[in-house]
Amino acid sequence: MKRILIGAVAALLLVAASGAALAQERTEVEVGVKFWFNDWTHEVPGFPSTTSDTAVLFGPTIEVTFPNHVFMEGSYLFSTSDYNFPDGTHVDRQDLELSVGYMIVPAFGVLAGYKNSDFKDNFGEKDTVSGPLIGIIGIARVDPYLSFYGKFDYLFTRFKATGGGLPEFEEGSPGWIFEVGIKFAFTREFLGTIGYKYETNEGNDSHVRDSFSGLTLSGLVRF
Repeated sequence: MKRILIGAVAALLLVAASGAALAQERTEVEVGVKFWFNDWTHEVPGFPSTTSDTAVLFGPTIEVTFPNHVFMEGSYLFSTSDYNFPDGTHVDRQDLELSVGYMIVPAFGVLAGYKNSDFKDNFGEKDTVSGPLIGIIGIARVDPYLSFYGKFDYLFTRFKATGGGLPEFEEGSPGWIFEVGIKFAFTREFLGTIGYKYETNEGNDSHVRDSFSGLTLSGLVRF
């Protein structure tokens, strides 16, 4: 499975590189900032689930669309407010997502990429969830200024915990991400999005499940 994923990512990167070489005036770049207002639900088998206060992730985002239907996108979000749990745990988060894809038809495309999420709490523990992903994207254009979008990514991620006075622990922790929303153009150059994002993953051995959900907002400039 890992070889298949690596091959798929490599193939899409080659297509993207050829797209960059062929790109002319129709290539579009959208760059801006994104917010994700979300809470975290932590579920351990045999214990009641716990949910954090709402945290705010913020950071840069970019999407490049080439004229041969190839697109590349990336974002780096970090906590501007921590996840605060009832037991006094405070967690800071940094989140990196990179992907490259191809629009098979104007309304539907496929993608492959990589995700890395780092979590650090006030007790010195650092948790990392990272690995490749594959996904699909759908776009429904209402007019030149308004469109609806939906994304679904499956995560082939692993969980790793270090620090905090505990033994190092690692396991497979696959999951998925679902996001749906609206993109609207104030002008040809300035755009915005509003949507909802849900992300979850579960350990293969521990069966600990973490879920994140909440509102997304972004402001973009198109070149």
